[in-house]
Amino acid sequence: MRRLKEILLIKDATIHKRQYDKEWFFKFDDVAFYLKEDLSEVEFIYLPIMIDGEEEVVKCCSFKDILRGRKELK
Repeated sequence: MRRLKEILLIKDATIHKRQYDKEWFFKFDDVAFYLKEDLSEVEFIYLPIMIDGEEEVVKCCSFKDILRGRKELK
């Protein structure tokens, strides 16, 4: 399993993200692609995020949610 640090997700330009009340939320699909892992156990919520100049409501998860629900693809 790939080691993960929140600062790397925040700095990665390929992952759409948004900060709410000092906590970062990351677009679920972007994180799954970045990690190449099964994130089906990760809890998520729907939040508006700016994607290509338009605001879209997408599945998002926090860094803590990702750490709790990670499992490696076989």
